Amino acid sequence: MNALLLANPNAGRLRGPAGIARIEQALAQAGLSVERVRAADAASVPAALRAALAGRDPAETRVVVAGGDGSIRAALPAVMNTPFPLAILPVGTVNVLARELGLPRSLSAAAQVAATGRMRAIDLGLANGRPFALMAGLGFDAAVVHSVAPQLKNLVGAFAYVARGLAVLARYRPSQFRVVADGETREAEAWLAVVTNVPRYSHRWRLSPAAAMDDGWLDLCLFQSSSPREMAGQVVAVLQDRHADHPQVRHLRARRFRFDSDPPVCVQLDGDPEGTTPLEIQVAPRALSVVVPPN
Repeated sequence: MNALLLANPNAGRLRGPAGIARIEQALAQAGLSVERVRAADAASVPAALRAALAGRDPAETRVVVAGGDGSIRAALPAVMNTPFPLAILPVGTVNVLARELGLPRSLSAAAQVAATGRMRAIDLGLANGRPFALMAGLGFDAAVVHSVAPQLKNLVGAFAYVARGLAVLARYRPSQFRVVADGETREAEAWLAVVTNVPRYSHRWRLSPAAAMDDGWLDLCLFQSSSPREMAGQVVAVLQDRHADHPQVRHLRARRFRFDSDPPVCVQLDGDPEGTTPLEIQVAPRALSVVVPPN
């Protein structure tokens, strides 16, 4: 079995040439023939992967991403709606998708899954045509993501978002949202909207416990507020897992959403900055084949 390896040299636990060498060794020990796919940056990853996949047998080839959720998302345009399965070595900062798929954190164990695991088809989301596996955030969380310098993230990991989040929350103001969910329109003053494909928002918190990555639906949590005090109360409710019944947190399920806001708000996809509203989001059912543990 051939492994086309896309390794992020700046991701989490295994960085630089020494880290990549360890990744290649783990895959080889699991019985895979490793070929490195190189790309100058995230934007050039799809073209590099497509070129590497050209003419290959899907039954004998697996795309292996060693990195975090951002590294996985960079690969999605090249592998979605294709017969090539995606295997994940979760060496990034948070690794939400790997946790949802039940992948082991150990490098050797994850490499073994990449070599011998079974295929599972999962949904993706499309935000203005750009694929994501986990979530699209609009408003506060995206403002935090936009404000975190990549160098700071590489240096201190997830703590960078906590530190910036506290600073942004103190001055963030809501916007007037217009949300169209499968043709039904709602308007509300809100400071955060998160469309999720999975229950987990981070490794600790679940925004949409009923969400499933293979049910053909997307789930929305809309946090309505008109004051910093209300916003802080909703943050506490999320931290204590009490937001499901919060009167100012609305939960919707749809296959297609459209978001407009006044003023426009920032957008993030799977933890990476992605412009501003307006935004159209739709589900792409079972658009990605991923490699998961045999049992």
